[in-house]
Amino acid sequence: MYSHILCATDLSPRSDEALRVAVHMAARYDARLSILNVHEEFMDKEEMVMLRVSVEQMQGRFKEIATKCRQQMQALVTAVGVEDIEVDYLIREGKPGDIILRIAEDLANQIEEPNSPLIIMGTNGRDSLVERLLGSEAEYVVRHASCPVLVIPYMAE
Repeated sequence: MYSHILCATDLSPRSDEALRVAVHMAARYDARLSILNVHEEFMDKEEMVMLRVSVEQMQGRFKEIATKCRQQMQALVTAVGVEDIEVDYLIREGKPGDIILRIAEDLANQIEEPNSPLIIMGTNGRDSLVERLLGSEAEYVVRHASCPVLVIPYMAE
């Protein structure tokens, strides 16, 4: 049914359930799984120069963050206990909704298969006034995606 699943995660406890669902679905459908983590705080070299910060120091810090995020994603996948799935770990910079849609579109162009990829994401759990007025990243992705989107709600224990 789905040959590729894109799971967007912010690595918060609220997105862990979406990642678990994505891993299980990838195993069930023998699908490739791409796990995406997006950082708005990463800056390109020109932005760092304009802010007069040490480019080398900031790039080193961003690399540390990316490495830690990748390790977290790998640990979460391992904790689910499902083996024999192909997993790609993607860490990108930018506005999460836009990056999720761009990656999904790139995957769709590579796959050329109906209903692929399937985007799976959790609600991010930010209940701010701005988000209530403007909408969440999940809502943005649902409204603009050209492929199926499965949003997993966060259920507080």
